[in-house]
Amino acid sequence: MKRLFIPLLAAGALLLLSPVLASQARAATTTSASMTLVEAIVPDSHNGCPLQLDHFLCGHGQVIPYGQATETIVFGGGCGGGCDLRTITLAGGSLTLEETFSDPICPGACQPNPAGPFSGTLTDVVAGGTGEFSGAGVNFSGEVNAAGAEAVIKLSGTITLP
Repeated sequence: MKRLFIPLLAAGALLLLSPVLASQARAATTTSASMTLVEAIVPDSHNGCPLQLDHFLCGHGQVIPYGQATETIVFGGGCGGGCDLRTITLAGGSLTLEETFSDPICPGACQPNPAGPFSGTLTDVVAGGTGEFSGAGVNFSGEVNAAGAEAVIKLSGTITLP
């Protein structure tokens, strides 16, 4: 009887622990990430954008640790028109971010000149995702610096994958 009792007790304990072990295996994973993106501000035939409008830009860059990226931004496309909508496309899927621009700095005076130098603070939260980024949580902040024909966007923060 003792020989049968110990294996049954062990099997019962394993059955009780299996949901706990399974839920830990499915726990969300948070990864630190950073990105540098370059966008052409002044359209030309070499920047690779499929469409160039005054409220739309595209670019390319690197998202560490996820690899090379292409991206687009639609100004006023997020938050019901109150912020911008940035879509970052990576090998494993895409992230769509609602981006808020604040604290603008323009040497001299800000003018409606798209090639004029400016910088500012960016704050991004997830609006959606595809592929491995489906259901992801994102918390990024950083800055944009622009001068002449291009803008450089540097963001860092975390990506939480379900």
